[in-house]
Amino acid sequence: MAKERKFDFAPLPLVADIQEEQEVVQPNDVVDGVPTKVTFDCDYILMENMKDYGYWEGLTQKDIILESLKLYFQDKEIRPRPDKIRNRTKVGRKPKNAND
Repeated sequence: MAKERKFDFAPLPLVADIQEEQEVVQPNDVVDGVPTKVTFDCDYILMENMKDYGYWEGLTQKDIILESLKLYFQDKEIRPRPDKIRNRTKVGRKPKNAND
């Protein structure tokens, strides 16, 4: 017999709430765009600390990393890369063909 599990679902945000949040952008803040997947190596102890902290604070690893990056770049002067570098073709694995 499977255990009966009960889930609590949070209500979806209203369109008005989303629009109000988007209007509060500071001049130095980066406007959120399309999310990008990122993969990187990390020290084991840092990952364990993040998992432990996230467990007790009810945060996801994504939340912790994004907040950390925002705080890190908060007081930094960020110069954009040259267009030649920014528009360079992406290097990496080719996407799988749907017909394979």
